[in-house]
Amino acid sequence: MILKNTKIKETKFIEIISVVLLFILIYSFLLSKIPWKLVLNSNLVSGGDTGSHNYVAYYSTKIFPKLKWWSPDWYAGFPFLYFYPPFLYYLVALFQKIIPWMIGLKLVTLLGTLFIPLAIYLSLKILDFRYPIPIIGSVFSLFFIFLEKFSIYGGNLPSTLAGEFSYSLGFALFFIFISLLIKGRENKKLTNYNALLLGLMVIIHPFSVIVATLFGFFVFLYSFLEKKAKETFWYLLKVYGLAFCFSAFWSLPFAMLLPYAAKMNWTKVVKLDEIFPETLVYFEIIAFVTIIWFFVKFFSYNKKIIYFILVLISAFIPFYTLNHSSIWNTRFLPFILMNFLIISAIGIGTFYNEIVKELLEFLKRKKVKFVNVIIPLVFSFLLILGSYLLIFNYLNKKISYIPFWLKWNYEGFEAKSEWPKIKELTAYLKELPYGRIMWEYRGEYDKFGTPRILEDLPLWTQKPTFEGLLIESGISSYFHFINQAETTKTPTSAVAGFEYPPFNFENGVKHLRLFGANYFVSYTKEIKDLADKYLKKIKDVNDFSIYEITDSYLVEVLNEIELKPKTKKWLDESIEWYKGMDFSKPIVFYQNQKELNSINKNIKKTEPLINSVEIISLTNDSLTFKTKDLYKPHLVKISYFPGWRVKGGKGPYLITPSFMMVIPTQEEVKLEYHYNFWDKLGMILSISSITYFVFSFKIIDFLKKKRPFRFESK
Repeated sequence: MILKNTKIKETKFIEIISVVLLFILIYSFLLSKIPWKLVLNSNLVSGGDTGSHNYVAYYSTKIFPKLKWWSPDWYAGFPFLYFYPPFLYYLVALFQKIIPWMIGLKLVTLLGTLFIPLAIYLSLKILDFRYPIPIIGSVFSLFFIFLEKFSIYGGNLPSTLAGEFSYSLGFALFFIFISLLIKGRENKKLTNYNALLLGLMVIIHPFSVIVATLFGFFVFLYSFLEKKAKETFWYLLKVYGLAFCFSAFWSLPFAMLLPYAAKMNWTKVVKLDEIFPETLVYFEIIAFVTIIWFFVKFFSYNKKIIYFILVLISAFIPFYTLNHSSIWNTRFLPFILMNFLIISAIGIGTFYNEIVKELLEFLKRKKVKFVNVIIPLVFSFLLILGSYLLIFNYLNKKISYIPFWLKWNYEGFEAKSEWPKIKELTAYLKELPYGRIMWEYRGEYDKFGTPRILEDLPLWTQKPTFEGLLIESGISSYFHFINQAETTKTPTSAVAGFEYPPFNFENGVKHLRLFGANYFVSYTKEIKDLADKYLKKIKDVNDFSIYEITDSYLVEVLNEIELKPKTKKWLDESIEWYKGMDFSKPIVFYQNQKELNSINKNIKKTEPLINSVEIISLTNDSLTFKTKDLYKPHLVKISYFPGWRVKGGKGPYLITPSFMMVIPTQEEVKLEYHYNFWDKLGMILSISSITYFVFSFKIIDFLKKKRPFRFESK
């Protein structure tokens, strides 16, 4: 018996050493690809959407410790981090006193990528897959990380470099969550831990939560076959319910205020060469063979492979069915590809164990000595050697543009040869009086670090611009991109599925005045010529020309308004009004009869005074102005959103295109942003759930420490 235990310990020791050596291989390869010297300098990260994340990280540090707030800097103001997961920006803000936020942002962009191999290993280990399956899964995950077939869907390194770093971390945590969920369901434990992990995923990125929710549904259906439906239902309800409550400070307002977010209309994209990319196709063949083999064998090896098949189903259904949706179907493809790699690892690992088992039995029959040490040692060596060749030889040769992109991003804006031009432009803009800046979009801005570089103008100039990264977060984004289409020959047309007007600079200038834009920055000769005609030129700064948009005000007195009830179609009506170019009679969308009565009661029909509005103060979350036109409707060109309050007037009311209307009852009027009802309710739920978790964990610790009292009979 002692001899048998010794042999088991020797085998386990060999396995542990093999796992450690393979992790060294995995992470030496992964870490060697990252230009750490560039990551750890304090330049602003550049490249793709990532360059625009500088502003999000910067503003997060400004409002910290607030969890989310209002920003005036994009889209005529927008609810900051209400409709985009905030967790990684909290980390940047939290550690800013230890490291500069610029470095903190770079580090958090790499968190998900660095965690994926470990997450896959833990996922398989938690579900009791035998050595070497978990570590093979970790090795195979590198092939997904360095996949160059797509660069925006999420999870792989190119997508991370394009700005999808929150997705990458949520993606990694997803695989740990599904394994802990299954383990907890079986053992009737881990409820709180699973709820905490899922709640954390909610505030990291929504796509991992969507797949996790679908996965939970299919686990429930599968539980009918196991005759465990009732207990599974209650377990899942508790986990998902507690997760929602834990994240409710963010998830509840997100869900309830979605009508004030912009909606995309994505067209389905299904490409065979993306589903079966060249570098993964052999793994996918092995995965299909593995699935067939396990069905034939009725899961006689490890029935838990069914859960990765359920993940495949959970991801494949939205991937294949979503079309003309606000959720892009391609975002589910990474879950499909990674699951193919995991299932192929299960297949190869199982085959490995079968060979080792058969060989051990054969050599034992031949009475060969030390086979319990020699065979595991030889096969572990072959596994390490094979992994080394697979990673450093095969995979390394498949990597082409990733090293350049890593350098491009992490060396930052300041390292670009054209940086002095941006520095000179922003320095001059900073000197100008406060005002909103509109700029001509051009793809060739990429030479500065990203075509989106001017989205960071608020960071350098302390002045708002209109275009930004978090498109869905701003209800005014629809109208900004109309303005851009009219004033730029190469617009981004960033709201997918939206119908844009043709280029018309004259209309664009009218729209910019309505939007309270004060400055326009042009780049190409054609746009400069038009700007010379319609705008007041201030100065040429290297390749750019800066213009003033005259007669453009943040607050205006209105002569007439039209009153309409706010329906689900209000935004469509507003867009139609905006495109119609007749701004003489803005539409006020009243929420209910009470609002209608308030408007009718407080408006006096007198002719407005000329230039009667004076801006007293303007901050990130407040506006104070004086007016002589009491009881007249005033158009405030700040995006409407629940949470704005008025002192010295009535309102605010929703008015076209997406702004606020107030009716002054005093000469001095102040608008201030506050957390709204859903914010407060969500915060109460989150604090309550955290209190529950703390109390639960303390009770568990107490019960573990308490020794039961025993009666002893003599």
